[in-house]
Amino acid sequence: MFSLVLALLVAQSPAPVDGRDARGLVVMVSRSEGLTPIESVTLADRLSRALQEARLPVAMDPGAALSRLGEQRTPESCQGKPECFAKLGRDLGVAAVVTIDSSKVFDDLPMRITLLETSEGRVLFKKSYTASALRPTELDQAFQTASQELTKTLMESEDATTANALRPSDAPRAPNLSPSLPSGMDAFTQPAPLPVTVTRIGAGAAAVTAVTFLVLGLIQNSRLQEEKAPGVSAWTYAEAQRMRSSANTRFALSGIFAGVSGALLVTSFVLPSEPSPAK
Repeated sequence: MFSLVLALLVAQSPAPVDGRDARGLVVMVSRSEGLTPIESVTLADRLSRALQEARLPVAMDPGAALSRLGEQRTPESCQGKPECFAKLGRDLGVAAVVTIDSSKVFDDLPMRITLLETSEGRVLFKKSYTASALRPTELDQAFQTASQELTKTLMESEDATTANALRPSDAPRAPNLSPSLPSGMDAFTQPAPLPVTVTRIGAGAAAVTAVTFLVLGLIQNSRLQEEKAPGVSAWTYAEAQRMRSSANTRFALSGIFAGVSGALLVTSFVLPSEPSPAK
């Protein structure tokens, strides 16, 4: 039984490819702090597409690479170690791995993109970029710039073996047959302006509540002025105290809701509005 299980595990593991036969590259996410899993997948897919558009030989899309490696050998488990990524790349049969280390800071995406060859784990290219998570065109522009700089690095490389395995091809690209992400999963394409809308609705509701409490307080206060006879109050001392306390409470609540309304209104103008659709 143990021999059967061992044989199955060996059969499922991708066999390492000789470094001389390795060709192409693959994109992996080494770290994605503050990003959801869907955003991380989208980020890697966008970079991979930008590399393809630059005619760099992308061997497989990031999702296919993750599937081949399995859940036990994720790029995140490498903790940024080049030799670990090189081992994963050799197992996938590629000549190089492009890693993207990103973290979401408010609406910005600081990213570090690294190219390393898989035979020895040498870093050939490393550079940092920053783009807005709310502007897909800006994100794609950063990836296009990175692709161009990667291409230049490979064209100027003195390592003939690596350069030949990774240099851009002038041949037409093969069509991308991988299923495209559903529109709801592309977190960087159509960010919803929901926070702004909700904030302004909340500001309006708080303003209405503030006016309501103000009116109730004024009504309560006016009732205190009622008289049974000239100079004789219509209320006992205890009743007048209760009514005055109730009116003051309503005035206080009115002031609180007015302050909340103002704060929400100011916040709605600080939050980013819906970006223009990418062309």
